[in-house]
Amino acid sequence: MKPKLIQFILVIMAAAGMASCTKTMDLPSLPQNKITSYKVVNLPDTVIYGAIDNIEKTITVYVPFYYNMVVIDPEITLSEGAKLSERALPVSINATNVKYTVTGADGNINIYSLKIVNQSISSLTVDWLTTEEQVANPVGVLPSIKGNFQSRNAQAVGIELAKRGSGQKVNLAMAAAGMQTEGNDYTLFNVPIPATIDTGYYDVTLAFAGHTAKLAKPVHITFQQPDLLIPSREVKQGGEISFDAFNTVFVGLKAASVTVNDQIYPLTILSYDRLKMTLKTPDDLPVGVYNYTATYNFEFEGWPIVSKVGALTVLPK
Repeated sequence: MKPKLIQFILVIMAAAGMASCTKTMDLPSLPQNKITSYKVVNLPDTVIYGAIDNIEKTITVYVPFYYNMVVIDPEITLSEGAKLSERALPVSINATNVKYTVTGADGNINIYSLKIVNQSISSLTVDWLTTEEQVANPVGVLPSIKGNFQSRNAQAVGIELAKRGSGQKVNLAMAAAGMQTEGNDYTLFNVPIPATIDTGYYDVTLAFAGHTAKLAKPVHITFQQPDLLIPSREVKQGGEISFDAFNTVFVGLKAASVTVNDQIYPLTILSYDRLKMTLKTPDDLPVGVYNYTATYNFEFEGWPIVSKVGALTVLPK
């Protein structure tokens, strides 16, 4: 080949190469049908962010158990111009089939599946806070319990007492219970004992965050000396008068009386239960106003006589 021809061909190839370098190509457009943010916003002062996977089309929300959530309330952000086919309603933390359909401004559709992962403790470990014998009384409170609750919500704990011998079971109401923390230690306290519970030894089982644990030692439920308050009372001769138990329960009520003007008058027991007694005054109870000079005596089987002084006004029949 002649040198001039070769030179001409090289010039043509160089020009073509330069032309190819200056050619521009359009980049593929960004998807317009994406969920760009998923936030759980129904916790005070706390936001939980969902992990969005745009390849698998999933949203994963990790819910720590100590928040004791029943539902999650999502706030969803989309690509500009996109729309969500479903309303972003609150979702049960146990839901398994929630999907979100996103339609982009260009008409393309994405469907995301929601995955809610409830994070929990691996096991429940509990023990009595103190090592002495555990004793409680009707209308009192259960001795304090320590455990790895990792939560301040005492109402999320379930407690069942099972009486040794009979197997009788009592579930304790937790509305008044409390949880206190010190470092990583959690203590459950102020769990009320019902007035109707029988005495005896009870095994104690706790349920929390999907786990159950039984305390190694039982609690001994015992009665205390019955007691009551004597507020001011007004009653007609032969009328009814009632009193409520105070920090204890009434058991084995045998007799009651009131002393005025140095004279003892029996009070007839009409009825009583563990929390209240109703008595009848005698027809000959002297009419008068006894400002904290009326002395009441109550006899309970197995206990010393309970003596109280109160204000009493007696009206004629």
